[in-house]
Amino acid sequence: MPLSNEEKIICLLSRLKPSSEDIERTKQIVTSGEPIIDYRKLVRLAALNGVAPLLYNNLKETKIFPEEVLSTLRNAYLFSVAENLRKSAALIRLLDLLKHRGIEAIPLKGVIASELIFGNPGFYYGSDIDILVRPSELQAVKHILIDSGYAHNEADEADMLSSHYHLVFHDGHHLVEVHWNLVKRYFNIPPEFWWEDILLEEYQGQEILCLSPEKYLMCTIFRLFSHMFNPLKFFVLVSEISNKYYESIDWARFASFTQKYGMEKLTIFSLKLSNEFLGTKVPDNILKKNIVGYNLFKRSIINQLFGDVRRPHMGKLLYTFLLDSPFNIFRHFLMRIIHWGIRSMPSRGMMNSYGWRQTMAFTRSVYWMAALRTEA
Repeated sequence: MPLSNEEKIICLLSRLKPSSEDIERTKQIVTSGEPIIDYRKLVRLAALNGVAPLLYNNLKETKIFPEEVLSTLRNAYLFSVAENLRKSAALIRLLDLLKHRGIEAIPLKGVIASELIFGNPGFYYGSDIDILVRPSELQAVKHILIDSGYAHNEADEADMLSSHYHLVFHDGHHLVEVHWNLVKRYFNIPPEFWWEDILLEEYQGQEILCLSPEKYLMCTIFRLFSHMFNPLKFFVLVSEISNKYYESIDWARFASFTQKYGMEKLTIFSLKLSNEFLGTKVPDNILKKNIVGYNLFKRSIINQLFGDVRRPHMGKLLYTFLLDSPFNIFRHFLMRIIHWGIRSMPSRGMMNSYGWRQTMAFTRSVYWMAALRTEA
């Protein structure tokens, strides 16, 4: 599935430091006039994919785009700056609150990534505030937040703890996700893994805890997978973590982690596709590895990122085949069947609908397995 000119431009400019060749290629696409660029479509797709601020930054000193288009992108950037600064202040207050109670927390992605990885508060928009705490301190953190005015839905707690590994809080202004692990049910990674080699970084005039580069990249790739490779900004974060820490990442150690925890196929695929989309720095030995079904996965992801008709449930089933272990694939299907079955039990009509959905899901899974074997 070839990319449209608008999609090509978005991929070329969704980078922290596009090369002169990337800028020149963008200019050639715009000036060729074949076909004429649909700027409304381009801005819409950039906004949906969370990369409008990067496009603005990479175009503001050029005369490639019309001024009115650049003005729209500028507004997206300014909005991102304002929101991220507001969330950043809330994050610092939250970290201080926990620190004073003797609890360590690692801030994740979002506003932290925008400043520490991108070097600008507006380049990477953070939709919420995420922190990682130790499992033994999760309940203490919960009570501290509730006592401080945060609301929490107790009814959802059992499901969130068993499958999502985080709790959600809201203070009327900010959504806060408190994680005790950074993967979900697909991968059996112990919570203490993330804490073994944490680092200190300076942020907003104080030192904060950060994941090691290898583990930061791992959890970001998992997040990409968890969100079904959509929107593009999740690829961008994977790309810029790899670019920033390329020389300091112990790639052999990174590979050993992904093999140990069944993420090898997923990480290889994600880094290869990130390199193809965004020119990400990736070791040659990773780029040379073959992923069965690569083009099939890629076509689906392009449709999720840029297509007008999206099929998220089909994508979930397809991307399950990026898991390393056949047992994990089977377990994934079984867990989804049990989950859907429980939700459908109250109504006979819903049960019938559930049975139909599972029949179709099984049929699609057989089709995809055949397609992957054919492509291999």
